[in-house]
Amino acid sequence: MNTEELIKKLTEEFDSELKALTNQISKEISNMEDDSEILQDNQSLFKIKNGNYQYNFEWKKVIFNLPVPQFTMKNQKWSFDIPEVTMHLKEICFDWPKTKMVNKKVGKKPEVTCHWKVRNVIIGKTKVWVCSTKMTPIIISVPEVTMETKCMSTKIPEITMKTKEVSLDIPEVTVVSKEISFNTLVITSINYQESEENIGNSNQEITQIQQKINDLTVSYEDKMKYMQVSLINEKFDQAQSDILGSVNADKKNLEKSIEDSKATISELKNNGAAEHLKIEEEKLNKLIGDLQRILEPYENLLRQIDEQRKQALEQVELQDSEMVTA
Repeated sequence: MNTEELIKKLTEEFDSELKALTNQISKEISNMEDDSEILQDNQSLFKIKNGNYQYNFEWKKVIFNLPVPQFTMKNQKWSFDIPEVTMHLKEICFDWPKTKMVNKKVGKKPEVTCHWKVRNVIIGKTKVWVCSTKMTPIIISVPEVTMETKCMSTKIPEITMKTKEVSLDIPEVTVVSKEISFNTLVITSINYQESEENIGNSNQEITQIQQKINDLTVSYEDKMKYMQVSLINEKFDQAQSDILGSVNADKKNLEKSIEDSKATISELKNNGAAEHLKIEEEKLNKLIGDLQRILEPYENLLRQIDEQRKQALEQVELQDSEMVTA
């Protein structure tokens, strides 16, 4: 149902309940007529005397100046470049430092060896103790770093940009005053000669029914206000849902791509691929920046929606329905 249909339905329900209460007052008047004197009955004023009491009634037209929200949908369009990320398994090769221990000469040290040696002399042979010295190299194991090519397979994000067009209908609300009227029987006065404590049962019944009419009128106003607030919230909730629905798919895709990119960076770090690591970190920073850039117009639009909702609800609150009688 649109706004007009809802107001009509609620007014019909109110009118039906009001007629039922008015009939109760008419019934009480009929009960008094049996032993009462009708003083006036001209379809506008009705006066009846019953014993020491004179009841004065009047048919009155009750008019509501009701604030009614009217909605127009304003189309907003914008476009932006959005990254599309695909993960491809790719072999990358890079120089990898490898360390091995090698023997290296760092100096020399003297080594002395001695032994007995037979030597010829004039009168024969004799043994002599002979020592000799030679220099031997000092060899130690030292680490030696060499570069070798290492290859690994990992998923690498490939980014392409595409232009996305967005078109959303955003509600704009104008609160206008709508006149709603109905007729009701109203007690204008009761004249009596005795004390107030001696007012008869009929008067009490009529007064109680009149109070029910007053309560019904207040209830009608409350229901109208609740309906207006519900309509406003429904329209803006739908607009908010449309905005979130439009951005959520792109947001989820980008967030997944960011997580995939982080996983690639972690793998490259673990394998020491420094050059490729820098490239992928730059890609990650760009993806994060793209996500913020894409979300910004949606966030601005959501803030605008919230502000318009607040203003519309304030208008309904400030323009309370005004009831006058004629």
